[in-house]
Amino acid sequence: MKMDLVLGRKVALPWLMLMVAVLLSAQQPAQSHARIELIAEQNTASPGKPLWVGLLFQLDPGWHIYWQNPGDSGEPPKVQWRLPQGFTAGAILWPVPIRLGSGTVVDYGYEEQVLLMAPLTSTSQRATSLPGISADVKYIVCREMCIPGKAHLTLTPPAGGNWSRWRALFEQTRQQLPKPLLPGWKASAQSDKTNFVLSVKGTSQIRSASFFPLVPDQIDNSSRQTFASNRAGFQLILKKSEQLIKPISTLNGLIVIGPGRAYEVAAPVISH
Repeated sequence: MKMDLVLGRKVALPWLMLMVAVLLSAQQPAQSHARIELIAEQNTASPGKPLWVGLLFQLDPGWHIYWQNPGDSGEPPKVQWRLPQGFTAGAILWPVPIRLGSGTVVDYGYEEQVLLMAPLTSTSQRATSLPGISADVKYIVCREMCIPGKAHLTLTPPAGGNWSRWRALFEQTRQQLPKPLLPGWKASAQSDKTNFVLSVKGTSQIRSASFFPLVPDQIDNSSRQTFASNRAGFQLILKKSEQLIKPISTLNGLIVIGPGRAYEVAAPVISH
């Protein structure tokens, strides 16, 4: 991971490092480590239905980009859509990330390939062929150092008009998205001086779980998460971040219990 420079967050990606990275990027373009395409699921926009588009990142081995909460350092990709009149873009849907790094610096992000998909809606009352859509993307790609990148992308049909590969990528990505907490499950959290104890009740079949915080600087990302099961469900003990100054009312994030099994939680916090 990156150099440890303390600047507000425990190990933020400070502006000083970004300035250094900009100089490095003049010799080693980010595009050599991250290739990005703007793709769509289909070739028409239908009234009343979203047109799904996505930023397809393909990363060189060992390089990564960041989740919406990057963890101890980094920044997530940011996009500015350029849309035809009558079209609006919804929020990006973020697949379940992986933990990156070790020691005192742990981040959340993606390696190899990831599709960040978003819905576009139109006010038109009739189906239209693939509209002219473009996007300006800014991102940071990291390995042992970080390099800022940017790209101007234009949506064009796939080579040879073969939409099946793009459709398959959207379907695969939907399987990687976190799901709402299952019916009958209930999440809550107890807060003491040093820890949050996240409890999920309603299942006794879980043997392991991990928590990915949606909000930065609430838990210590690098600390071990202690798992314990019981008849009612399971608990995770999460060490608080040293950057957490004020009490929080809700612990938001993902509970991951296995491949394809990740659930969104918004656990009310009770302080002792």
